Amino acid sequence: MGATLTMVTAEDDVAGLESNLCINCHQGRSSTPTVDRQLSDLPGDEVSDRIRFSNIHYFAAGATLFGNDAQGAYQFADKEYLGRNEHVNRFDSCVECHDTHALEVVVTECADCHENVQTQADLVNIRDEDNSTDYDGDGDVTEGMAGEIATMSEALYAAMQTYSASTPGTLPILYDSHAYPYFFADADGNGEVNGEEGGYNTWTPNLLRAAYNYQYVQKDPGAFAHNGKYVLQFLYDSIQAVGGDTTGMTRP
Repeated sequence: MGATLTMVTAEDDVAGLESNLCINCHQGRSSTPTVDRQLSDLPGDEVSDRIRFSNIHYFAAGATLFGNDAQGAYQFADKEYLGRNEHVNRFDSCVECHDTHALEVVVTECADCHENVQTQADLVNIRDEDNSTDYDGDGDVTEGMAGEIATMSEALYAAMQTYSASTPGTLPILYDSHAYPYFFADADGNGEVNGEEGGYNTWTPNLLRAAYNYQYVQKDPGAFAHNGKYVLQFLYDSIQAVGGDTTGMTRP
């Protein structure tokens, strides 16, 4: 996009100015335009040897926070997406939520509004009290936003595997978050990455779009807090892109 985004420019907003330093590294290294440049006018469900996996890199929390303004995740052309997550005035920048030395979330501050948060482990339980939408369609409207994202992310991976096993020219796809290049062809058909698999190379445009967004979520473990509804939007769209079933799910 070529956009320049900052937390603030006002010199009297110390927290915002300090957070500008954080997002210098936590902005990711790819985006919707990065992916689109590869795909140009390629048919959505046809394999092309021109396609290579695009990796957002690690902890792109700044891109997640800015949502549509940054387009760090892959955004589908015919959809609308949420922009920056403003949260609340006292906690809308990096250093207001994270200890600038330990980098951990300042849990005691969260507990002022989220009474069910006492420890770092409790952060995944955060959900607006008046939010009763079952985004992931699992019937649980009390789980934290992290749970909504986790279930929808699992559904996306399952949809990608079904798609790759049934689309002409594609090989079954596997994912390993700890092994580069992260996506592999299931060479021996055992459903596991065990050293026999090579990097995935039978991409279609839609499979790449979905895989890019799947990787995005795996590499921002705090995405549920940074901009949870934005994340659910692009996960939902990615499931649909590879023919997955979104029955019962709700797009924010």
